[in-house]
Amino acid sequence: MLRSYTLTALLTSSLLFGLLFLPPVHNASARAVGVFATVTAVDTRTGTATLTTTAGEVYTMAKDSLWSVGTRVQCERVEDTIPVRLQRCQPWE
Repeated sequence: MLRSYTLTALLTSSLLFGLLFLPPVHNASARAVGVFATVTAVDTRTGTATLTTTAGEVYTMAKDSLWSVGTRVQCERVEDTIPVRLQRCQPWE
């Protein structure tokens, strides 16, 4: 009886102790801020586009099929990553 109790206690404590080392899950959309940007350059060879926000920040990301130079897009600026990045960019009319 004492052996099964000890085994159960050791297994339970080792599982709980293992949970302490798991990194917390980051929710990127929780720290995302909506920004407007303009497509300033498109590289068709690599499929990338250069976006400039209204604040003057410059980002490079994968080109969408609807984008051309001068297209205005609305994006989410994710601040909790290094470097800061844009995501979910949609054309803005």
